[in-house]
Amino acid sequence: MAYIFGGIASIGVVVSLLISAWQTRELVRQTAISNGIAGASARYNGLERLHYVENFMAADPGLHAYFYGGADLPADGPERHRVQTVLRMLADTVDYGLMVNELNPEIRSSDGWRSYALLLRASSPAFVRVVNEHPDWWAALSAHWAANPAAGS
Repeated sequence: MAYIFGGIASIGVVVSLLISAWQTRELVRQTAISNGIAGASARYNGLERLHYVENFMAADPGLHAYFYGGADLPADGPERHRVQTVLRMLADTVDYGLMVNELNPEIRSSDGWRSYALLLRASSPAFVRVVNEHPDWWAALSAHWAANPAAGS
């Protein structure tokens, strides 16, 4: 009788282990799906932020030079403060994009935010000046620039 109960108990343990393995596999699959959805959502959120900032350039094409045309900050005055404000908004957006990119394994391999941050460093002295005034405000962006020195600097 003890052998029969021992056999039944052994079968129960084996079945329990098989069910546990199946549950673990399903959990891994659902986690990958969840990470993919979170990555897509974070990417969308970052692009929405970027589009919001770029709306300022669409409304005032003269701003384009400060972001992509190599123009430095304007002289003192309302124009300088307006450009600095929009540049800070862009720095927030790029910093967010870089942070999210590193946090989510589903989008970590994407180079979009990293290459965009380097493009801004190369094309916008005004952006570089604003970020370098307070590098701790944009820690991910500053760290990315430090890890990727500019050519010729």
